[in-house]
Amino acid sequence: MRRRPIVAPVVFVLAALLAGLSGCGRDEIRGVVENTAPDLPAAAVPASELPPDETSGSIIFTANGEDFVRHGFVDKQGWRISFEKLYVNILSPIAYVPDKDRQVVLEGAHWVDLAEGGGEADPVFIGSAEGVPPANYQSLRFALRRASDGPYAGSSIVMIGSADREGLHVPFTIRLDEEMIFDGREGYVGEELKGLLKSGSTTEVEMTFHFDHVFGDSGAGEDDHINTGSVGFDFFYAYVSGGVVDVSQAELKDTEDYSALVQALWTLGHLGEGHCEVSQQSSREFLQNGS
Repeated sequence: MRRRPIVAPVVFVLAALLAGLSGCGRDEIRGVVENTAPDLPAAAVPASELPPDETSGSIIFTANGEDFVRHGFVDKQGWRISFEKLYVNILSPIAYVPDKDRQVVLEGAHWVDLAEGGGEADPVFIGSAEGVPPANYQSLRFALRRASDGPYAGSSIVMIGSADREGLHVPFTIRLDEEMIFDGREGYVGEELKGLLKSGSTTEVEMTFHFDHVFGDSGAGEDDHINTGSVGFDFFYAYVSGGVVDVSQAELKDTEDYSALVQALWTLGHLGEGHCEVSQQSSREFLQNGS
């Protein structure tokens, strides 16, 4: 499996482009979506209430599982992992400008299939915010939360697919309920520039999920952090019944490597190759107390 390229962060000089923004106070724009979200501070200004301004633009929010989700991969134990569906429940992602107290919120819960569109698909469109003042919205904060309804209510991540090894074909449905908040303050790291909104234009921001952190990668060395910190499909295959794995996170809690699984989930969120800090993990207390 081809490994992700390591791309050095790009440093931008924004003083000339964003002159005139330095005196701004709190400026938070709400995107218009169907779902509702918790109330935001009173200082927030809904995008629909902004006066027409030819200098304002749009931010498109996307999610990406990369080739590991769209094309599949071989895990560290030799299983060929293919995803039919890979759902994540993203709550109210926020694109923001560090140190300037300016942010753009795409309200609501967004049940996203990272495998949507097949192997050559672009990152999955989630929604957009309009009427956004120009700035460098390089930073992105987003939460994974349990779905409140639907067939996978109570789950924040659902992986549906199959694993193949040495003649074995194992369909799987893995339902996880871990909740957490990812914060990519340092911005997107990749071959494209994302988050820089110029006057009257559109920019894109991306929430990236690295699911090889859960399964490992045969293309990496045994001592690579991807393999030392992951559980591999063998962890889930222990729950096979009738040739199928159908398991929830609650059923996995008594396993020896449960802590490794949870800590791998805490590293899923990225902005491209840029790492995110994680907070408010729902299993933190369980791991600390052992129950």
